Amino acid sequence: MTKTGTFFAIGLISLFTTGCAVSPLSPDMNNKINNQQGEIEELKNIQNGMNTEIGKMRNESEIRDSQFKDLQQGFINMKLSSNENSGVQILQGDGALILVFATVVVSIIFIYQYMATKKATKTADILAAQIAKRDDEEELEEVFKACMFTNVESDVYDLISKHQKKYRDQP
Repeated sequence: MTKTGTFFAIGLISLFTTGCAVSPLSPDMNNKINNQQGEIEELKNIQNGMNTEIGKMRNESEIRDSQFKDLQQGFINMKLSSNENSGVQILQGDGALILVFATVVVSIIFIYQYMATKKATKTADILAAQIAKRDDEEELEEVFKACMFTNVESDVYDLISKHQKKYRDQP
């Protein structure tokens, strides 16, 4: 016999020897029920047993449910009690986090502005020193015309005047 024939034979044998209801060798599924006056005692006993088991399961689930609620309540109490601290808590919660973050951001902005102002002041001082050092009247007049009617006019005049005095007093 070939392999295909062997598999075919095994398939036919398994078809006839299985416990399926289609198989001609299956046990008889027609059980005779003892029916006395419209009551089947065996079914009543099974039904009563099932009702008892369902009642037990319901009681067990109610007990588990109450234990689960107690457990949840215990977890909530543990969580609430873990937040109870002794002493003064200044930075606690989301508001404090936002306050600290805002303070850091504002501080960084102020530091940046201070550094930029310091840099601009130094630049203006160097330019005023170089203009005063050249001692060119036309250049001074052009600088004063450029800053005329602005809010920095007096600052430019003071810087240039300060450096002019410094260079005039030098021997």
